[in-house]
Amino acid sequence: MARAFLPKVAADPAPNWLRLDQHLSFGRALSAVRRFGGALLADGVGTGKTFIALAVASRLEPAHPVHVIVPASLRAQWHDAGRRAGVSLIIHSHERLSRGRQPTEGRGAVIVDESHRFREPHTIRYRTMCRWCVGRRGLLLSATPAVNRLEDVVHQLRLFVREDALAWRGAGTLLAGHFAELVVTGADRSGALPTRRERSITVPEPVESTVALQCGIEALSLSTDRAIASLLRVMLLQALASSPAAVADSLARYQALLLHARDALDAGQRVTRHRIRSLVGSGLDQLVLWPLVAESAMLPELALDDLPLAAALGAQAREWERRHDGKLEVLRQITSDPKPTLVFSSYAATVRHIRTHLNGPGVAWCTGNAAGLDRMPASREVVLEWFRRRSPPYPHILLATDVAAEGLDLPLIERVVHYDLPWTAVRLEQRSGRAVRLTSKPGEIEVIRFLPGAGLEGQLRKLSIIDRKAVLPEALGLGHGKLAPWRQLASIAEEWSGCPAREGTAHVEGNRRAVVCGFRLVGRNGTVREVVKAWTGAGWTDDPDQVATFLATARGQCGISSANPTLVRASLRRVSGVVRAALSTLHGAAAGVGRTTPAVRRLIRRIRALATLAARARDADRLGWLERGLCFIRRGHTAGESALLEEWLGLGDLELQKRLRQLPAAPPESIEQVELIGLLLVEPARGVR
Repeated sequence: MARAFLPKVAADPAPNWLRLDQHLSFGRALSAVRRFGGALLADGVGTGKTFIALAVASRLEPAHPVHVIVPASLRAQWHDAGRRAGVSLIIHSHERLSRGRQPTEGRGAVIVDESHRFREPHTIRYRTMCRWCVGRRGLLLSATPAVNRLEDVVHQLRLFVREDALAWRGAGTLLAGHFAELVVTGADRSGALPTRRERSITVPEPVESTVALQCGIEALSLSTDRAIASLLRVMLLQALASSPAAVADSLARYQALLLHARDALDAGQRVTRHRIRSLVGSGLDQLVLWPLVAESAMLPELALDDLPLAAALGAQAREWERRHDGKLEVLRQITSDPKPTLVFSSYAATVRHIRTHLNGPGVAWCTGNAAGLDRMPASREVVLEWFRRRSPPYPHILLATDVAAEGLDLPLIERVVHYDLPWTAVRLEQRSGRAVRLTSKPGEIEVIRFLPGAGLEGQLRKLSIIDRKAVLPEALGLGHGKLAPWRQLASIAEEWSGCPAREGTAHVEGNRRAVVCGFRLVGRNGTVREVVKAWTGAGWTDDPDQVATFLATARGQCGISSANPTLVRASLRRVSGVVRAALSTLHGAAAGVGRTTPAVRRLIRRIRALATLAARARDADRLGWLERGLCFIRRGHTAGESALLEEWLGLGDLELQKRLRQLPAAPPESIEQVELIGLLLVEPARGVR
């Protein structure tokens, strides 16, 4: 039963270019994708997810190239990895998806790198991707999949996994949890990573600059819409916390927005939300403020009276940019040694400000659209290569925006400086992960945070937001702590690994009465589902802690005996209810019981009407594929399949029937056999009540 409790591991041999500590993740991910259509590989930053994913994808459809969906900045890195692993790749970028352009057609398994970028289903990127994923199997990669909420993980999984994939475990939707089946993490390799030495620095706020600008920003009206006003104010204050150049640029863009709004008003129009969002940028989506704005039916009303004050504040920021900057002076002192240092900022303007005023040669820089050394431009790859392979002469400081915060391997970096703070612990981890990697040369990485002063922090509350979101992976069971379901289950199996396995029934004395039952459901199509639950008097549970406690009661005991037949019969009667519930749930999911979204209900009515006509015409063939279509519509769906159903509502009867006829025949879900794995009866010891 302990072994049945652990998520399954594929028996396929791992390729010889995988490390031994990657074999568990490879086996679990391969098994999960085969069983559910998709899985999320959530191993930590810098632990080799790229090569694990290539190993999995190459086993899924070996006769076809692997489709890899990556940020454009990581194309070259994936090409190199595919060449080294001997795996043929077709690479598509996230950016092309954001423009509504689907990847190349053709068969082949799919890898989605940095999959947390697909956590928001209302974006063009997600809507384009989910339709293309219909009928495909894929592996999602992200060391930080849970950014803001539980649904972040669910939306990523639903690119490939149907929402009722875990119905046999009693989870009607993926939102019900059980992520240990679908989220794969291997052995804890944190001991093999370089150690971190972290410290924080708070730069004092000079009254004549930061405080004065903060008061001015708070005096701006911004908009009659409170959500719009909050969004714009946070955007300006966040830039102020970065550098004088960043806030000057943000104020200039705000002035341009106001001028655009004034021209639009003169033309009898209003400024669009898209224009506002392009000013704010994608970073503030982390605050979950934008959905509040986007749901409003009214177009935003901006405060045109802000123009004089915004212009004055912009001039004040430009003047400050030319004067002494205390924060920059602290950075100059930190980087005075030759230690290779990576300095992150959220703003290209801040990168420009630092490289302009930081004395001394050897300062490389990389932003979203440019890169170089000191004042000379250079290609992005050349700049990054200086921090991968040291060969004199070389720079020792790399200034970067978050364009370099995902997927890159910079093994020579010894120090990471967060010159300003992002909105999530996820982004902080991605930044630090460029240096804290298995391939890192230094044994210790220094990580330094520049914190906003007390006044700005009181308005932004960045530290509290980061701290709150930092516990999200653990709370969802995706971290390496004791709450992670995969770690609990692996621990149970490891404790029992030296014990001989045997199926049957047993009786043991313990501290409280309980029944632990394990059974497997064997389908006609060869699928095997194993369930282990414990009964405690208050009902049945599959909570790992409780099941493990009762199983541990029996481990190592000499007092185990054959169970009393009377107790066995009584327990089996209780177990039969659990088995019936599992069968009912599984068959209900196959039949689509309870799928009652508006789109589903309308399509069902139309198909039933078409079936009535087919029955009157005694058209058995048409009745067959209409029934198959009805089963498909009523079952759980991936995100792309749900989008297809919405599109089908607008089709005429002939076109709808054509789509239904093209649906593949679903494998039978019927259960052929139910087998008892084991029944453990735990009875209180004599004298224990």
